[in-house]
Amino acid sequence: MTEMNTARSLLYAGPAVVLSMMTFALVVYIPAFYATETGLSLAAVGAAFFAARLWDAFIDPLIGYYADKTHSRWGRRKPWITLGVPLLLLTAWWLFVPGSEGGKSITYLLVSIFLFYVLWTGVQIPYLSLGAELSSDYAERSRIVGFRESAMFVGTILATGVPALVFTSGNPSIGQILELFFQMSLIILPVTALLLLWKVPEPKQIDSHVPSMKETLAALRRNRAFLRLNIAAFLLWLGLHIYNAGVLLVIQHQLKLPTSIFLQLVLIQFAVGLVMNPLLIKLANRWGKHKALGLAAVLVSLSLPLLAMMPPADKTSAMLVFALLGITISPIWVLPTALVADAVDIGRFKGGGDQSGMYMAIYNLMVKFALALSVGIALPLMQWFGFNPETGAGNGALVAVTLLLPAAAFLPAAWLLFTYPLDQRRLGVVQRWLARSAHRSEIKA
Repeated sequence: MTEMNTARSLLYAGPAVVLSMMTFALVVYIPAFYATETGLSLAAVGAAFFAARLWDAFIDPLIGYYADKTHSRWGRRKPWITLGVPLLLLTAWWLFVPGSEGGKSITYLLVSIFLFYVLWTGVQIPYLSLGAELSSDYAERSRIVGFRESAMFVGTILATGVPALVFTSGNPSIGQILELFFQMSLIILPVTALLLLWKVPEPKQIDSHVPSMKETLAALRRNRAFLRLNIAAFLLWLGLHIYNAGVLLVIQHQLKLPTSIFLQLVLIQFAVGLVMNPLLIKLANRWGKHKALGLAAVLVSLSLPLLAMMPPADKTSAMLVFALLGITISPIWVLPTALVADAVDIGRFKGGGDQSGMYMAIYNLMVKFALALSVGIALPLMQWFGFNPETGAGNGALVAVTLLLPAAAFLPAAWLLFTYPLDQRRLGVVQRWLARSAHRSEIKA
């Protein structure tokens, strides 16, 4: 395994800054841009993004599988990152800065978003897989993921803070903000990717055997720890995205604060999360990553209802609650992929190959499925129980769905995590067995 000192961990984490900015743009700005500033209808934009999500779900496992099968003198992951980064920037340019004519065509949007998702996944899955393979140490994996997710937080902070610093003379259009995002990505992503490719050695592939797709799926089914982790992760992200689907409405209608404050509150949340990440990693390694994540699920369930108790139009109270959420929600961003990396070793122990790419792809698929399902659950339930966003009537339904319903997902996830069977001691036993097995194979060869 690669010796991962602080400098290498930071260089590995660098590309996550831009990946986070692009995620923020994709969720917050791009649908609104095409629905309001290009002349396309809401229905057309919604259908395009729904089709793109289905496409994205289809390509995730394929890219994970073929990334695991890649063999080259530069490793398995680096060729994908090397080729994917420039192509990702090209498709980001098409999607983020479509021009006056291109943006008016639903065909242009469909082609751009489909290509963007392919290149996005083609970079993201190998990048996450590389992070899982840089160390076999239980605590070191948490540390590497902590650096990467801290870089993700930095990206979100830049996405919320830089537009406010650049556009000081008035309210920019969404198109101007997206163009700024692309310009920042064009500078930061190539530099950080080159430093990663140059300075972070890719570990040697552990297993020479490359399972077929049938063998891969069979190995995944045998890995009950990974299946349990995926169910827990799905529930965590489902609860979190149900909250995300309604939080802007809570700020506007329950807290009686202007919508413009939303980015300030997000900035506070992620800034606090960034500061707290080193302590989080230390506690997770001391208590066990699964227990720390389970505790976070319980604390988020207790933290979200505080927003319903805040006095109306009290900006300071809202900031304090979002700072608390920065502490309680951060483990959901940081710890799951470190647990996935541990589960890969269990898969190898149960007869699978070195399949970090497929494991990360399946985990990503669960996250995306939770995101898609959350919107389909949250918004109809609000309407069903009487919330009207135009008049503000039915705030009780808004609060119940956005701030209380997530507990129905978080608490079962916490139980699954508290009773998760793979801790540091058991992982050590498995890794020692794998090391002896690999040594015996080398002697026979």
